[in-house]
Amino acid sequence: MCKIATIVTSLTLFAGCYSSPFSHFAPHAVVHNDTEHLRKSYNYIVIGGGTSGLVVANRLTENPRVTVLVIEYGYVDGQENGTAVPGLPVPGKYLRTDISIPQSGLNNRTAPLYTGAVVGGGTVVNGMFFARGSRGDYDAWEQLGNPGWGWDGLLPYFKKSETFTPPTEELQEMFPGTISSDLKPHGIGGPVGSSFSNYQYPVIKNFFAGWKDIGIKINSQPNDGNATGAFYSTISAYAKNQSRSHASNAYYRPIAGVRKNFHLITGHTVTKINFSKDKRAVSVDFISRETNKTSTIKTDREIILAAGAARSPQILQLSGIGPKKLLSGLGIKTIADLPGVGMNFQDQPTIYMQFSYNNYTFPTPDWMFSNASWAAEQLEIYYKNRTGPMTIPYLGGSSVAFLPLQNITSDYHSVVTSAASINISSLLPTTAHSSIFSGYRAQSALLQSLYLSPHAAVTEIAWEGGNTLPVAIIRPFSRGSIYINTTNPLSPPIIDFNTFSHPTDLAIALASVKKVREWISSSPMRALGTLETFPGANITSDAEIETFIRDAATSSWQHPTSTTSMMKRELGGVVDPALQVYGTTGLRVVDAGVFPMAVAGHSSSSVYAVAEKVSGQWWFNLSRMWLLMFSGVGGGYHQGELGIGVGMFAA
Repeated sequence: MCKIATIVTSLTLFAGCYSSPFSHFAPHAVVHNDTEHLRKSYNYIVIGGGTSGLVVANRLTENPRVTVLVIEYGYVDGQENGTAVPGLPVPGKYLRTDISIPQSGLNNRTAPLYTGAVVGGGTVVNGMFFARGSRGDYDAWEQLGNPGWGWDGLLPYFKKSETFTPPTEELQEMFPGTISSDLKPHGIGGPVGSSFSNYQYPVIKNFFAGWKDIGIKINSQPNDGNATGAFYSTISAYAKNQSRSHASNAYYRPIAGVRKNFHLITGHTVTKINFSKDKRAVSVDFISRETNKTSTIKTDREIILAAGAARSPQILQLSGIGPKKLLSGLGIKTIADLPGVGMNFQDQPTIYMQFSYNNYTFPTPDWMFSNASWAAEQLEIYYKNRTGPMTIPYLGGSSVAFLPLQNITSDYHSVVTSAASINISSLLPTTAHSSIFSGYRAQSALLQSLYLSPHAAVTEIAWEGGNTLPVAIIRPFSRGSIYINTTNPLSPPIIDFNTFSHPTDLAIALASVKKVREWISSSPMRALGTLETFPGANITSDAEIETFIRDAATSSWQHPTSTTSMMKRELGGVVDPALQVYGTTGLRVVDAGVFPMAVAGHSSSSVYAVAEKVSGQWWFNLSRMWLLMFSGVGGGYHQGELGIGVGMFAA
């Protein structure tokens, strides 16, 4: 917190100089903070105005006769510098913090889970990393029984969401072979800016040279389905003015006040989804964070749940959708007995190693905290010409190494053999439904295959040139859960990451620490006089490194997924390939919770693609065409009559 306080103090000197590229839009034009001006009923209600919720609402309201209400817990950001300037910290009021139960794999320490509490969700507060996973990540989704959800099926929607701007010639010359201007894998007409910081610390050359020195390939194009090796990543930023691109300024602000059929109410918590006798979702209950006033809004078509992997299962469980035993124990009437709601929870445990540099004489990222006058000078440079260190994401960057298992250890076959021998029944609660075990077995088999692949990473190592180096285990075997233990909708759910419950995850973490040490021992990194300060070079044995990991790791890389998984119901799935909730009609989930397996990387670009894909499914357009032809977009047809709600998502 000291670092944050220092940089905020030193960088607010020029705070009044910045104007957002979207400041000409009226950010509150269609926002309501109370229910007075809302309709009694909407065609579609979207629960959650984060990344996926805004995409879906935007695409739905392309049809001017379709009405949509988005209900969001947070508020529209005030376009503060921290939500626009990459190098500034995001205001803490836009973060929501939940704390897990004690994790036995972390020596009974708890772990935080940070999510966005703002219109635009995590894309407003994240580290702006905007690279896709590997082909194998998404093909595994398809192999779990989801036709069309593999790499080839999702690629058009990755492209649809983005406008890619190639790197500058100066940047390409600075990092030859590490960065590509190839347009083929990218979109050039989407709402989200995808580009590169136009400045980088020269020391990053040592990062790439060090990995190359120890045999890790340099990958100039990680977005073509092979996100492995050391590479310079795209970030979610508008190239023209080097400002953050997030879901709010990509999918909401450009249409705010323009589409009168798009309503957004902020500062409200959804407490329950209500169903008719035939299990159709018909209305939503929600409560004001400011006044505690409760309200109910009806829908005549569908409810779309997009509250995120941490909150969507809570809302479903409160509404009677989830494990029957859990619901009955809390006196909640079961609408659909779905044991998978809240199970299969995945995030990526992360270790933060620390280093110092004896020969590091030019400016470093740590100067942002230790040299207030220099930091203020860099902010002024940013305001004047949109260049310099402030174009690099705060406490982040673009230089990463995504390492397959065989790049981490030569003994990778035995690691996979050991993983295959683990008794799955020992890794999940004994009370878990048989379908949960079936789904985990299916995922474990796919994970073993991916662990053997040279094209699928298991560890991410990131370095922006400073003292801290995160090591994230991005393809974990461990599975956690998110459950309610009260009917009070304002109480947080019980979060259990179950970190390192699968011994393979700890084995990968240990091997990854050793790989980092190999990298810092390379000639290019030795030239910087690199010294390990935490855990320290004196921690050498496997037992000592494991103790360090359990004492220091955190459970989350802030990429929670898979709590409402898109899988077959007999595998513990919650939604089908159209993202419809099993056992109900008129209800979908559209957020990272539907990922059946975590993407080995950062999740925002995948969330955009999932939301764009479900918004563009051919049967949605078919139903819309049918409605236009036969009913004049009038109305009350429902999912089941055409297999989907009429007038559904536009292409």
